[in-house]
Amino acid sequence: MAGAGPGDARRAARRADDGGVWIVSGIVLGVLVYAGVVLMAAAGFGAVIPLVVVPPVLIGLIAANNLLGGGRGHGRSARRPIGEGRSPLSSDGPDGPDGPDGPDGPDGP
Repeated sequence: MAGAGPGDARRAARRADDGGVWIVSGIVLGVLVYAGVVLMAAAGFGAVIPLVVVPPVLIGLIAANNLLGGGRGHGRSARRPIGEGRSPLSSDGPDGPDGPDGPDGPDGP
């Protein structure tokens, strides 16, 4: 058996970046389309004005959300975590429903 050759490393590096080519291509094509829409708006075609205004507003909202610490990281649940000095609500008593025997249990008061 022979060791790994230089071609194997190139193929592994290419496989690791296969998605990056599509992401860059999409960004470049998106910028070109947006520039074309801005050119149409500058030429007086008023129907494209919303297409000129909405993307920067959306990008600004997303950026503001990131700056304010919004969003949820991977592995964090959508619910309020229990812990950090908080206990879950009791299943009986004033915090929750009582059982069939009442609040004091089967023996009564």
